[in-house]
Amino acid sequence: MLTSTSFHGYLHLFSVSIAGTVVFSYVTVVPALLSGFLWWRKSNAPVKLADILSLYGYSMSLFVPVSLLLCINYEWVRWILVVALVSASGGVLSLTMWKVLEEEPKQLALILTGILLALHVALILLFKVYFFTATESSSGGSASPT
Repeated sequence: MLTSTSFHGYLHLFSVSIAGTVVFSYVTVVPALLSGFLWWRKSNAPVKLADILSLYGYSMSLFVPVSLLLCINYEWVRWILVVALVSASGGVLSLTMWKVLEEEPKQLALILTGILLALHVALILLFKVYFFTATESSSGGSASPT
């Protein structure tokens, strides 16, 4: 039988499972779709699936230290960290993909890079809102992270 404290711990474990699933899906499905699209177009872009997976892995490596810093219980600090993460991680991803796609028509390269950057920003904002938003506790105490 789940007690109040064990149920609360279960909810945190469920959140970690959701986060792992979202990250794994994002870093495998998006690069696979991009690689498949480029293959379907018979693109001359010098990029393979392994290269795109590596790029996503490197761009996501910044998530670990920023996630630890997001535990700081000041909302303005969290938003500064989110903007920094979007700038650094999204910048690495979009600038590298822009350089890789330079052999494609400029309009297509811009659209693909924009879609990839939008998905990356959406993932970062999802994590910020779902995992690191301060909520008011029901006992009238101060705000605490969820």
